Formats: sequence, C-alpha cells, structure tokens
Amino acid sequence: MAVAIALLSTSTYAQQSVIEEVTVTAQKREQNMQDVSVAVSAFSGEAIDRMGFEEGLDITQQVPNMSFFAIFGEASSPSVSLRGVSLVNFSDSWESPVSIYVDDVYRGNPAGSAIQLFDLERVEVLRGPQGTIYGRNTTGGLVHYVSRKPTETFEANASVSVGSHNETIFQGAVSGPLTDGVRGRLALKRTKNDGWQTNTVDGSKLNETDSLGYRGQLEFDVGNTGLFLLNVHGSEADQASVGFSHMGYLDPDDLSQTCSIARIQNGECSSNTFGFTGAEAVNGNYDPEHVASGASGGLLTTIDTFGVSGNYTMDLTDNIVLTSVTAYEELDKFLQDDGDGTAVIWFDEQYGVDAEQYTQELRLNGSHLDSNWVAGLYLYKDDRGLLTQAPTTADAEVFGGYFHEEIVSLKSESWALFGQYEWDIAPQWTAIVGARFTEEERDFSQRSPVSFYTPRVEGDGDLSESALTGRVGLDWRPREGMLAYANISTGFKSGGFSGSYNASQAALEPVGSEDAINYEIGLKTSWADGRFRLNAAAYRYDIEDFQSQVFLTVATGSVITNAGDVTGVGAEFEFTAQVTENFELIAGLGLLDTEFSSDQVFNVAGDVYTLDGNELPSAPETNTNLVARYYIGLEEAGELALQLDYSWQADHFLQIENDPYSHHDSYGLANAKISWHSLTGTYTVEAFVNNLTDEEYYTYQNTLGADWGYGVWGKPRTYGAKFAWNM
Repeated sequence: MAVAIALLSTSTYAQQSVIEEVTVTAQKREQNMQDVSVAVSAFSGEAIDRMGFEEGLDITQQVPNMSFFAIFGEASSPSVSLRGVSLVNFSDSWESPVSIYVDDVYRGNPAGSAIQLFDLERVEVLRGPQGTIYGRNTTGGLVHYVSRKPTETFEANASVSVGSHNETIFQGAVSGPLTDGVRGRLALKRTKNDGWQTNTVDGSKLNETDSLGYRGQLEFDVGNTGLFLLNVHGSEADQASVGFSHMGYLDPDDLSQTCSIARIQNGECSSNTFGFTGAEAVNGNYDPEHVASGASGGLLTTIDTFGVSGNYTMDLTDNIVLTSVTAYEELDKFLQDDGDGTAVIWFDEQYGVDAEQYTQELRLNGSHLDSNWVAGLYLYKDDRGLLTQAPTTADAEVFGGYFHEEIVSLKSESWALFGQYEWDIAPQWTAIVGARFTEEERDFSQRSPVSFYTPRVEGDGDLSESALTGRVGLDWRPREGMLAYANISTGFKSGGFSGSYNASQAALEPVGSEDAINYEIGLKTSWADGRFRLNAAAYRYDIEDFQSQVFLTVATGSVITNAGDVTGVGAEFEFTAQVTENFELIAGLGLLDTEFSSDQVFNVAGDVYTLDGNELPSAPETNTNLVARYYIGLEEAGELALQLDYSWQADHFLQIENDPYSHHDSYGLANAKISWHSLTGTYTVEAFVNNLTDEEYYTYQNTLGADWGYGVWGKPRTYGAKFAWNM
C-alpha cells in the first residue's frame, strides 16, 4: 500500500476526510469526544457514509475490543460484544449487557438491534458498565445511534447502490421548515437482494432480503425556550433465514475416532446420527455460499418494528434544562431455522415474538462556573409473548403436528433514580461522582401443549431485584488537548427466566442478576493542531454471577444460568493521523484477557467440560483495525478518494464451554473502495469490494449432538457501485 501511495499524485485539499471533531452526549450533555473521561468511540454521519457502513453491525470492525456473533445470521438477534461481554444466549426473553439506543430510546429486544444505518448524525460506542445516567443499567456498555434532526433550511439527499446478488439499496432524506416554528424531516432506506446462499437441496436462495426502514420527524418551537421533537419510525424486514453449515465430528473412515478441528470445520467429517459428512450434505460445495436445508418451502424470517417518541426540552433557567423522553416501541418477529443443516427434517424449528415496550425519562441538566450535574427518573415497561415450535410450520405435517411447543409470557417493569455531579476542584482537576438506584420486577409463565420432554415444562415465576450502582472518577487536564482520567464504575443487569427449550422444571426458577465493577485509567491527547490524536485506556473488570445459556443436547434442551464469575483485563488504543494533506489513517488495537471462575460442569458432545479457567466467547486476546484514505485532487473536476480498511482478530472460542469444536482460528477482513466527489460535493460515485480476499469464517457455532453440530457462515466477498446526490 505504501508503494502505491508513493506513486499517486497529491491533492491540495481533502474534502471527504473522515477525521473530524465529533460532539457526543456520552454524559447526557454535548461535549467534544476528546473531553469525555470515558472510553468512547464515535463516528459522524458523514464518516459513516464515506466509510461505507450500511448495517448497524458494520461499526464493530472499526472499534477496539468490539465484535459480534450472530446465531441466526446478522438479520436476527445479533449479539454485540464489548470487552468480551455479550449476550451469551439466543432467547428473546433476555436483554443484552450491551444496550442499543436510538435517539435516546432504549431498544430492549435483541432482534431490534440489527438496524439499518441511514440519515445518521453520529454513532457513539461506550465501553464498560453503564450504571449511572443511562436508561437501562448494563454491565458491558452501549451503542447509541443518533439520527439527523429537522433543519432550519431546506436540504435533500439520495443515493442508489447496486451490487452482488442483484442487491439494490436506495436511501434518501428531505428536511426543512414547514411553517413558522415547525420543521420536518423524512428519511427512508430500502434494501433488496437475491440472497448470497444457495440451498443445494432444491436450488432456492437463502438470505434473500427485502427490507425497509423509515423515520419521520416533526420539530416544534414551544414558547421562548421549549422544543418538542416527534419521531415516528419503523422497519420491515423479510428474508429467507440464514442456512447452517452442517458439521460431523467423526472420522468417516473410522467412526470410533473424532476428527481434528480443522477437518471438522472444513466439512470433511461424518456422524453416526446422519451418516454423511458436512461436505456431502451440500453435494461437495462446502463454503459460505452453499448450505443444505430440507425445510419445505424454504426458511422465513420477518421482523417488523414500529415506534414513536416525543422529546421535549425546555430551559427552566439560564443554567437548568428540563428534558422529557417518552417512547413506545413494538416488535413482531417470526424466524425459522434448520439446525441440522441437512435435507433431513430433524432439528427444524421456529420462533415467534410479539413485544411492546414503554419508556419514560425525566432529566434535569445544570451547570455553574465550576460544575455540571444531571439528575433524573427512568421508567421501563416491557411485555413479550414468545412462541417456540419444532419442527417448522412447513414440516409439522410430516410429523402429524409439532413434537415440541412452548408458549411464554414475560412482563417486566423497572424504575430508576439517577444523578451525576462533576466539580472542578482545581484549575486542572475535576472530580466526578454518580449514583443510580434501580428496581426491577419480572413475571414469567410458560405453557407447553406439546413437548418431547418428560414431564412437560410448565409453570410460573416472578422475580424482584434492586441495586445501587454508580461511578467515581477523577480527571486531570495538564494542558489543552490532553486529558488523563481514572474511574471506578459499577453496573447491574437484572436476572430473568429461560424462555426457549427448557429442559426441566428447574429452568422455571429465576436466574439472578449479574453485577460488574470496572477499574479504568485513560488518556486522551492530540497534538500538531489536532492533526494527530491518540486515545488509550487500560481496565480491569470483575463480573459476579455472569448470565449465560448452555445448550446441553437436543434431548435435554438448554439452560440459562449464573455461570460463574468473570475477570477481564485489557487495554485499548485509538490513533488518528492526518499524515499529509492527502493521506489519513485511523488505527485501533484492542488487548483482552478474560477468565471464568466457576464450579459448573457441562456435558458437550459426550465430553465433560468445566467453565473454570475458560475465556468468554467472541473475546479474542488481540484485535486490530485500520482505515487508510488517500485523496487525489482533480482541480475543477473534483476529487478522488482511495480507501482500504482492515480488521483482524486473534483466535477465539464461539461457545462459553470453550469446547474444541467452537474454536475459531484468527482471521482478517479487508474492504476497498474508490470514490469520486464533485467539486461542490453535490455528486458522489463509488465502487467498492467487501471481504476483498473472500475470507471464510464463522460468526457462530453450536454443538447439538454427541457427534455433530453446525456453524453459521459470515458473508463472502461482495462488490458494487453507488451514486449519491446531495443538495
């Protein structure tokens, strides 16, 4: 790359830079990201567009110690991992320890986190426990997507991209004044493609996608100091579910012997259960683009969301601002999968979710000459109905009906009082103290009209918990452009109930809360008039009673449990450099070591595993990210931008048991893009390639029997072109 850069001509300007000062609200007030004493990464909406991010999970490639794993593919219930902490189960009865927020509104159901990125002002990623001023108390961190707001003057933009698998993506927005004191904004995004997987059983496509996201906003001036923002939004996603890659564990030449992990993950091994290898299940085409499913009529995933929120702000005095955020969110999900990944109708199942959520936040922000403070009240109510059935609807008639069915109801209510005070105790020193009291109640019921378990798992349960969490910190600013800080913060994630494939009546007993404490020191610095910036953080966290799902066998189901205590130690480095007028770099490094302390023992594929000493899943010891952009000025003809971005993660496990079948070797993903921008920035034309080297990797793995399991492939190489217009 350095040789190529040296051969390029230079430009006198770089109008499409992705390095910029980003204003964030990580502490519930607007601040420059470099002046916030927490580990936060942020991307502006312009940077998101220029870097080519399309889906909510794309940002994970460019944030240290951030990754994800997707059990049913990226479209449904992805689990975001920050510093190794993630939702280690696929039940829709749970909330993630890494919270997702959109425009100050918490999204409680994990299925609602696979959002499309469009018309955004910025994205913020906060790492570490959030147990003070954010809506839901979490132990891992949060991701906050902030949309662009209505504008005082008229503006509009639109883009169309085409790419692999007949993909077309259209997005557009229009904004401006409607009448005196009223402004509006409307944005939408539509994605369609034929799917990147082929079902080798019948030739049909899987992952075929037809999705729509929309957002309408009206902003009203209220009196002299008030502002009310009405936000109506939603999404519709229809697609054929991801196909699973079948894995046998036994040597086909000697079924009494277990294969090597490399051969298993290469599809070369067999099983007594099915009698053929993973490669034979897909007629020899063992790669991400070929999977097998015997489900009649294909596999279906539909996720529909709708929400409305009202955000009201008013200056009570010159120094005190009142904010009220009222929101309603609903989600309907239906998902089918083929767990065995073969033409055999053996482990084909489906899940349904009907969820409604209400939230209310009241907040006061104040400032004085030497202090800033925030205090508030947060209310949360969530009602979910869950349905699990096996086999799928399409195949139930083969068995004369379902052989397993669960009907679950879960009602949750929570309230919290919170506050944080920042006091400049000396010209260069600021002390921070915050606290939050949270109370949670959950009511759970399950009915099993049909079940292969004996006896059927049926019953009711309730849970009531409370916690006091908070933060103590000290900031030091020895000079302009430099911040050093030290924090101790705590977080709490309430308990709950298993809501899928319960194995025994004991599963109806509530799982207790998990509690985290995090010790962190950090440094944020810039020099050379902001051309170079280095942010670093080192931390240690301890989580008591970590919540996790452990899948035992098809016959005995799964259990969600307080699996043990977890210790994590690590560091993060983020570096940006405007090397020349024409060349800029963004680089990141994450270091992480996690370890379980547990006395729990589980049987996986006939082997006994203890969690003690294990590492967390999707928690590689090292991960790196890089973006390199070079600009070529074309004088009156505009500008060319050349971009190469890369992310790499060391070997890691995909299951909490750390069984060898879930071990994944290190791998890296590279993307490349060339774009032309008109002199005024009105027009942009791009060509791009994602997963440039066509890397084959898994986003998830699961063992379902003593001699077989499955994996979920990540996306192969794709390419395309995009035209954008901005007024």
